[in-house]
Amino acid sequence: MTKKIVLTMLAAVSFASAGSASESSIFGAPAYLEGTYSTQDLWRGQNQGSDDLKIVVGADLHFAGFETTTTLAWSDNSAQEELEAGLTVYKDVMIPVIADATLVAQLNYYSEGTDVVGDVTTELGVGISKAYGFGTVSVTQFFALDGDNDSYGEVSLDVGEIAPGITLTGTLGYLLEDTQATHVEVTATLPSLSVPYISLELDPFLKGVYTFDDRGGIWSEDGAEVVFGVSTSYSF
Repeated sequence: MTKKIVLTMLAAVSFASAGSASESSIFGAPAYLEGTYSTQDLWRGQNQGSDDLKIVVGADLHFAGFETTTTLAWSDNSAQEELEAGLTVYKDVMIPVIADATLVAQLNYYSEGTDVVGDVTTELGVGISKAYGFGTVSVTQFFALDGDNDSYGEVSLDVGEIAPGITLTGTLGYLLEDTQATHVEVTATLPSLSVPYISLELDPFLKGVYTFDDRGGIWSEDGAEVVFGVSTSYSF
């Protein structure tokens, strides 16, 4: 089943990369290629290696009123080389009491497994996001399709631009089964830097991560870490 899921994602990304927004109404934006370097790969509070290089190809699509994002990524660092694939679907809805909100469903595949509590290679995330005056709040609950993740989930706040060229987001990870927090993460994107002569823009960022020591496994190494990174992208 996992193989079929991955092949489907690969086909979607390949199809997206072959066209552009002007060629078909299903494309929300041209396909893109993104490269990112970071001093450490801190994923959900876990250090998965240093000197991380990640290449992503993806596209935003329209399907019957749904906004869909497909991505295929390759990464390499001091600890592992990994292939990831993702399919995310968004739907704007009107919910009583909450009013306007966005429902989100995402399917993720990790070739090397997440090694978060259990060795999860495929997971389904279901969430909701709501925009407020101070930012956009999102809650996502992940379900392992193989392995066990102790019902890991995330609460995030996207504050948006807090100063010219600087945006801020924060994320709190939790385990629903244990009612425990795993880590807190704050990411600031910094003003873009232009590279002369080659029309290239670099987008630097800083990430601060604090991992709690409330349980064993990958979260046993508590403490604060700071990550620096830079990314660039190209649209087809």
